[in-house]
This record gives sequence, structure tokens and C-alpha cells, in this order.
Amino acid sequence: MKFNTTFKSRQNSVLLIAVLLIVLVISACTTSDGDSAVTSTSAPGLTLEPTATSSPKPTEVPPTATKLPALPSPTPAPTATTQPTPTKVPTVIPSNTPTPQPPTPTPLPTSTPLPPLVVGELPDGVSPAFTVSESLERNPTPTATSFPDPSQPFAEASPTPTSGADLQPYFGNGQPVRVRNPHGGPFTKKSDLLVDFYVTNAGTETVTGDYFIDLYIDNEIAQRWRGIDISPNRYIFVNGGTGLLDLFNLQPGEHEVKLVIDPTNKISEKSDGDNTYTQPFTWNVEPAPTASPEDVLPNLSLLGDSTGIRIAPFLGAAQSGGLSTKGPTTVEFSALNDSPVGTDQDFSLNVWFDDMLVYFNHYAGARGGGYAYLSFEDLASVVNITPGEHTIRLVADPGNVIEESDETDNEIELTLTWGTDDPITAPSQPFVAGAPIRDSQQLPNLSATTPFGWDAALTASNAGFEYEPGQSSPVWASADTSVGFSVRNSSRATTPESSSFEIQLVVDREIIETITLESGDDAGAVWSESFTLPANSVTPGHHFVQIIVDSEDIVPEFDETDNSIGRWFEFLSGEPVQPQPEPVEFSDADIRAAFTPLSDPTFVNQVRRADGSSLDLPNWYDEIEEMGRYGYYLLTGRDLEKEPVVIHILPHGQFIAASYNACMTDYYLWTLNDYIDIYNYCGDFRGEIGFKYRLDGKIHVFVDMQESPIEALGTYFHELGHAFQDLVNPDQTAIGIEDSELRATLRGLHEAQAQAFEAAALRSIEEYIGVDLMRFPNSDVMNSWVGRILEITQAQDGSAEHVLGHTLLWYESLADSSGLNLDDELRANGVLSATSAKSLFDFLVALKQEEVLEWRAQISANPALLDEYIEISLGRLEDDLPSQFHGNPGLVEPAFLIP
Repeated sequence: MKFNTTFKSRQNSVLLIAVLLIVLVISACTTSDGDSAVTSTSAPGLTLEPTATSSPKPTEVPPTATKLPALPSPTPAPTATTQPTPTKVPTVIPSNTPTPQPPTPTPLPTSTPLPPLVVGELPDGVSPAFTVSESLERNPTPTATSFPDPSQPFAEASPTPTSGADLQPYFGNGQPVRVRNPHGGPFTKKSDLLVDFYVTNAGTETVTGDYFIDLYIDNEIAQRWRGIDISPNRYIFVNGGTGLLDLFNLQPGEHEVKLVIDPTNKISEKSDGDNTYTQPFTWNVEPAPTASPEDVLPNLSLLGDSTGIRIAPFLGAAQSGGLSTKGPTTVEFSALNDSPVGTDQDFSLNVWFDDMLVYFNHYAGARGGGYAYLSFEDLASVVNITPGEHTIRLVADPGNVIEESDETDNEIELTLTWGTDDPITAPSQPFVAGAPIRDSQQLPNLSATTPFGWDAALTASNAGFEYEPGQSSPVWASADTSVGFSVRNSSRATTPESSSFEIQLVVDREIIETITLESGDDAGAVWSESFTLPANSVTPGHHFVQIIVDSEDIVPEFDETDNSIGRWFEFLSGEPVQPQPEPVEFSDADIRAAFTPLSDPTFVNQVRRADGSSLDLPNWYDEIEEMGRYGYYLLTGRDLEKEPVVIHILPHGQFIAASYNACMTDYYLWTLNDYIDIYNYCGDFRGEIGFKYRLDGKIHVFVDMQESPIEALGTYFHELGHAFQDLVNPDQTAIGIEDSELRATLRGLHEAQAQAFEAAALRSIEEYIGVDLMRFPNSDVMNSWVGRILEITQAQDGSAEHVLGHTLLWYESLADSSGLNLDDELRANGVLSATSAKSLFDFLVALKQEEVLEWRAQISANPALLDEYIEISLGRLEDDLPSQFHGNPGLVEPAFLIP
């Protein structure tokens, strides 16, 4: 399973009888509102200088919907089993005499003539041999209730009271605003420019309450300070304020600094017309050069549903509305850097209320595909809100300090109505209905089932040839044919003790043979047996093969309509020949054509989710599935379409439903307590973006297309790694293991395998078609982001099995217990080639279960290897990397967390 952080994969994690519930622990950060206090003088004419600091610059906080760096930390999920209960070994009651000759067919008893058989069609009452497991539908997620419209007419607003206070620029110590270079001479860089400003209370009453003091450059906000109480005839000031130009790239020429006192009119004054002062200055520093046409630029965007703009009475509302002047107004929104390229340039997010700047937040850069969040809880504490309509305007990078690929999506405006109704409070936790009542099963139910590795519940192959159990193959009428079948008691109730039931083999409605199976104590048990259809029992051509379970109706059942299972087989003429597998060969032209999207900036540079966005984005479903097929071929030499693997690349809503349904497969077999626990576990969607599951004999791979296209491709390869392990070494899959240490280590090992397979596939594609998908610059934002990811891995934080998987990969690569000399390659080149990454995968897959704990202890004996791992990984960040070679952040995991 792959999580929407960097860490991934639920493979068959819920069918234990003792269920372990996952608890997500997601790191949360908040940004500062950027307010700083200034200090008053203590006496007239006496200046008490405060410490002047610029507004804090909160670092970007990635959203829970992005892949990294917020990492879920589930407790170990329950270990899955292929079947809900252990397979019961049947007791076959032999016939009294052997049958050396083909048996004499017996017609099925019937009271009325049956319609003729039609090749390819199933007769009425016969169930298909290709079974589909029953699963429980998920309760629908409650939709958010819309806020009511405010009641009208609105009450008249109370007039704003007046007072004797009077805030003004202070001229007593020179000009109210001074722009200067402490070293003298002209400005040569932004840090040369310092600012002093002075504010006085020229009134007769003390200024009290919350208010702001703003500094603007050419009418764009530069800094905001939080004011303090000022007694009459006192003044406050800041000397040597720094960082005034952090949010600007000025062109040479004349500019101005404007001081604005109490910009939101929170202080009642004698006069509001004397609260500003403007000071010009000259700037002769040449700005940074503009980007060239081939450069890929960052792009702050407020468009699309992922930005989540909400103006509501409480934080966390699903939509805007429900506003009242009697209660709080909260503001939440985010700006997405809708580009794979990040920026170290400072920028701000601003909130305007009726053309009045009410909130301002300062950010130190943004990584590619990352979000900058802004939220504050009470607009009314900043501005006086009157009943009626008002306009909220949200602006990203108002000073255009960042050169962007699109400057038209940095602003959005909403018109909302504030009423005078009683305030709406945040709702309590919504009621979630418990597990629905299951059908009562007082009786057993014998029905067909397809065990893992079988192609159907009813199979046929010629005896004497080597085939895996449960696999059908071409059959010849002239040879003995082995007809395999698998049935189970798909009920919580057992069949009668000390009893038995019969299963008949029927060909073209003629009974060929009957066997008897023991019953009792078999809730959920599986019987897998076979008949031999002697040579020349049928003529060449199509024949309808059928088994009838409990043909004598000995066992009373919950459902008597699913005991007949049928399938058409074509029996060939002539002598049987061992079928030879067709060689898998794809042409170079086909391979290169499949990977065309990886040379398309529209694909590789898209960081928005591929599904569910309100914007018109390309649909890459078919392209991703095709690239997965050819990438799988490059790595394995096998054709994915000929593997017993079923691919599901799904829109987000369907993915969640599929995840839930796979999780709840065979829900009717569990005890009541387990059923309730597993239902709650499965219904708590944990942010997975991919998973692998054994279902109806095959391996099913599910990929969520909510992520960006290239991240969905990486997820696809990750889950194919899980699938390939299960194909080549199914004995290693953690099924029914009681040893908790071994179970946890196997989960980590499986994640290590999938991680190595993902990286090997992507690197093999890079090498084959000559593209770079995973190069990243050594910038401040990337260094900080990657460093945090690596620290989380080293601290064994986050998703237990995924973090362990990365750790095991690095330990093995640097300790080199495999003898593949991966340590030398990694230390010399800083990264493993595609071939070496695949060799690492193969080594891990070949480990036996009984070897795993000893192997882990051996490679992790030297914990200093993890420090070396971080050093090697950070060394992959490139200085002076041109933006056109910048990798997509959706691939940051294989770029830095995999050797």
C-alpha cells in the first residue's frame, strides 16, 4: 500500500481474527500571523527604544493531502490471510472397487426436458466458475449541511463611539519615517535599507486595544507591527527596522515608504484623517535577471478545489457561509505552488475586507507542489463588521516578487453576507453509524471459491504435464484430463458433525463420477480436490463441465441455489503436446512510444491531482497503465497482461470504495467482535494511494488517481513490486504469522521490496529513453524538506512498515550482506543503477521467512550506517540545477529515500 505522504502499502492487512487498529499520527504545524510588538516610551521626550524585528517568516506547512513531509504513523496493521480460515483437508471416501475403464455416464435426473446447451452460455441455475467474492458496501460519508441564509432585515449597526485619543505620525524627533543606509552611501543590496518610524498619541485619552502599524512600499504591504497602549503626549518608535524589502524586487528609480497607523480603524479617535505619512527614497540596485523562455517557473495559484477557501463561523468548516456579526468569522485558504519548481523567494498571503488589509502573512519560500496555508480565527478582532454584504479578497504574492508562469491566478474574491443571527458553533463529531447488521447465518453454505493461484473454481488440464495446481491449460480428448475444483463453506455456521456430502462431476449433463467429502467443524473451510476424466471420455470439441456440490442435498444450507458450478472447455483432437510459453518481446519503437508522456511537460510537470480537480486537466489513466506495463517488462522481461494480476487505476471516490470493499471481503465469516472491529478499521480511510490485495485467485493492484500523474505512476510501480514478490515467492508473504517481531519485519521487508522495485523501474525508464525524472536542486526549501524526510526515517517515525522498509534498504546496501557489492557502487556514485536496484529487489524477495530476523540483526549491527545514508542522500541535491531538469516532487521518495 502506498500512502499519500511518501510512505505506502496495505497488502492484505485486515483479515486477521485479532484485529489491530491503525492510529494515524500526522504532524501538524501552524503559521504565525506575523505580528510584532513595539514598545512605548516611559516619559515625555524620553525615548525607550524597543527591539525591532521584522515579521516572523513561517515556513511552509505541507497539507495532509500532499505526499510529504507529513507522515502517517499507523500501528502495525493486522496480518492478512489468503482465506478467512485455514484450509480444511478433506477426507476422500474411496470407492469399493477401482475403475480401470472410463465410467459409464449417468444422465442427470430430470422431470422435464432441459433446453439444449449453447456453447459459451451457462444454463439456468448454474453459477460461473469465475467467482467474485462478496463484500460489504460502505456507509455513505455524511455530506456537509449547508449554512442557513442570514435572517433579514438586519438590525441597525451601533454608531462607532468617539474618544479623545488621536494617533498620528510623530515629528518631534525628525521625520516620522526615515529610510537610511547605516553604512552611508547608496543602497547596493536589500539589507542596506533600514527604516525608522515614530508614532504618537496627540490626544487627551490613552490609546488602548489591538491595532496595527503598517509599512507599505509603493502601496503594497511590506511589514505589519502590532501597536501598544500609548498615553497622551507619549510616542513609540522603531529604529533600524530590517527586512523591509524582503517581499519586493524593486526596479531602479524613485519609490516610497508609507506609514499607516491603525489601518483597520480599530481605535476610536478624534480624527482618522491624519494617520499616514509617506517618505520617498531612491533605489538604484539592478533587479535579478528575468527567466529565459526555456526556464520552468514556480506558480502560486489560488484556483482549484485543492486551495480550500473557507470563510465561516469556525475553523474546519466544509464551505463558506453562516456568518454573523455576533460571532467569530474565521478565514482559511491556501496557495498551491502549481509547479514542480520551488522558490526560496519570500512572499506573502494577504486578506482584504472591503478594500481594507485585515491580515498579512509572510512565508520563506515554497517547494514545488507545496502549499502555503493561512488561517486566523476572528476577523472581528481586526475590523469592525457591520451587517450586510462584504467582499473578501485573497491575494498571493501581491508584490509580484516571484516571477511566475501564470500571474493571473494569484487573486480570488468572494462576496458574503453577515447577518445578526445568533452565532453558529462548530458541530460536534458527526455520528457515524456502526457496522450494518449482517444476514443471519444459522446454516452452512457450500459454494464455489477460487483460491489464490487458481484461475477459477473449476479447472482442467491434461494429466502428466507440469502445471501449478488450479491452473487451466489446453486439453486433448485423447488423454486423461484432471478436473480440479474448489468449494468452501462460506458461512459462520458449520456443517453437521460426523457427516459427509457428495460432489458430482458432470459433463454435458451426464454424471461422470462422484466423490464424498467429510463435513463438520468447517466454518469457512476450503476443499480443493480433483477428478480424472479418462482419455476418450469425450469427443474433440466444446463440452460443458460442471460440478454439483452436495448433490444428494444432505447438508441443509443458507443458500441452496449456488451449488452448481459450470464452465465450458474445448477438448482438442490429436495427441497432447506440452504447451510452450510464448516469448515476450516488445519492440523498441513500442517501448519508446509508451513512454512518450515522460517527455511531455504537461505530464511530468503536473503537480495537481490527476482526478477530482475543478480545473480542466488531462486524463492520463490509459497512459499510466501502458507505462506500467512496459516498465514492468523492462525490469522483469515479462508481460504484465499475461500475469495473474488485475489492475485498477481509479478516480479517488472509486478507489476509496475499492479499498473498503477489498478490506471487507468475506466479512460474513468473522466473529461479531472481529466484524465490528474490522469494519471500523476499514472505514477509517488512512490516506492510502495504492494497495495490493489477493482476491478471487489473483493479485489485484489498486492505484488512486487523485495524486499527480507521475506520482500515480510511481505508486503503480510500487504496488507492482508487491505483486511481483507475491508471484515469485508467495511463501514469503506474511500470512497467519503469530510472531509479532517476525510479522513486523516481514511487513517492512515487503515495503523495502516495493520501494526498490519502484526506484528500479523509474531508473530503468530513465536509462532507456534518456530522460531525467528525479533531479532536484540544492535550494533552501528542498534541503529543508528532504532533510526533514530523512530525519523522520532515521528516527523511525511515521508509518512503521514504510520507514522500516527504507531503513532496511539502506542498511542492506551499505552492509552488503548480499555480496552484490552494492556498498561500493553506492558510496562511489551516490545512487544505485536500475540494474543494481533490481538485483537488490531480487535478493530481498529470495529471503526465506526463517532467515529474515537473523538477516535484519546482521545488517543493522552498525547504526552509524544510517548517518552515512543521510549524507549520501542529501548529496543527491544538485547545485545550480537548471529549472528545466527539475524533477517532480511526486517522486521525492525514490529520489532520496531509496538507495
